[in-house]
Amino acid sequence: MLRATIVALFLFSLTVITYDSLPYIPFSVYRPLAMFPMFAASLLLLFTDFRFRTGDLLLTLFAAYSVGHSLIVSIADGDTGSSIKHAITLLFGISMYRVSVYIAKQVREDKTLLRRIALCLLIGLVPPLAVGLLQTADAYLLHSGMSGSLTALFSQKVYRGRIQMLSGEPSWAGIHLLSCGLILLYLYKKGYRRLTLIPLLGCILLLVLSFSAYSYVVLLTALLVYILIANKYRGRMLLALSGIAAIIGYGVPYLLETLHVSGYFTDRFQFDFQHLIRSDNSFFVRVVFPAIGFMEFGQHPLFGVGGGFYYKEFADLILAHYDYGLQFKEVRILVELHPEEATSRNLWAKLFAEEGIVGVSLFLGFLAAVMRSARSNVYAQFAFALCVSLVMNFDSYSFVNFWLLIGWIRGGLFEDRMAAPAAEGDRPNEKELRNTA
Repeated sequence: MLRATIVALFLFSLTVITYDSLPYIPFSVYRPLAMFPMFAASLLLLFTDFRFRTGDLLLTLFAAYSVGHSLIVSIADGDTGSSIKHAITLLFGISMYRVSVYIAKQVREDKTLLRRIALCLLIGLVPPLAVGLLQTADAYLLHSGMSGSLTALFSQKVYRGRIQMLSGEPSWAGIHLLSCGLILLYLYKKGYRRLTLIPLLGCILLLVLSFSAYSYVVLLTALLVYILIANKYRGRMLLALSGIAAIIGYGVPYLLETLHVSGYFTDRFQFDFQHLIRSDNSFFVRVVFPAIGFMEFGQHPLFGVGGGFYYKEFADLILAHYDYGLQFKEVRILVELHPEEATSRNLWAKLFAEEGIVGVSLFLGFLAAVMRSARSNVYAQFAFALCVSLVMNFDSYSFVNFWLLIGWIRGGLFEDRMAAPAAEGDRPNEKELRNTA
């Protein structure tokens, strides 16, 4: 009964994994619904015999150090709220990781569970993909803005002409397309074709037509990281990397011109970075805010500024080095009115700035254990590379997609010896099983 409840909560989280917010519940900017059933499942795990593996000790030590150091800094600065918020997001992140590892192990023991995962992903992806296709038609064919009212129910800001599905930002939609697309591809290769083919094609189509510079850069970076860590298929991946880079460099500008797509985001594909950093608010934030994090690391290299306290020196560093950014309303508000709301927008910058060498060493040690768990499996290795890349524009520890993939790698879900599907009509043939890697 306990196992069934944990599995049911996890499966429910998959059906809502793309919902980064909910209508009429404004409790934070990033409020993924999937983290709540996962957290509930993690509480139930306390009543089972599930325990962390040896390499996971480093994650536990990182969390203990990060929270403890943050509390000490909060006492000195008188800002316990930032410290508590930091501790809560870290707690949610570890909880999601624990549940994902547990589910991966259950999948290896129960050959029917993988099909249920495929079915829940199908259910979860139909609404956001449908809305994404509606946004695509509205942006490139109808030009009526009629998709905006539906999108506004799930987002505080509707980006005209952008594909953001039911996410708060187009980049968050890109996160779901990339991570869910990888899972769908894996499930497709394992034989669940009828459940995964249509949503997989939808993910690919929207990923291309979203014209998201962030998504394209994440994909290229993930391919590069994969090439560095993989022991095979390097030639194919170098070819794929070159092909995708060429498509982005030449094919995307051609598509933009052919489809008559215009908007602030199309300037990014002219690759004039000096112009972009002074004219594009989003580009400025994604480049400068992480840079400030590494500047803070340079000033506090050993222990960092403390978890949740990236903002402490944010305003001073902006004014000292990037004052031209004050022309952007978002930056001006953060500097002049609410510097406590500033974040690094990049998990790696956040780690270095807030945790210092001590915390970074612990977290990287944990990731090294995860990478060893990937072994030589192509899906596990690429999932790891994708996780490393996804956090370039995301700095919250309550990052559902990140912990889901990391947990599945660590739990061995992608390993070849996992049970094959049992459903009639979804069974892979022997050649597919031999070639799945």
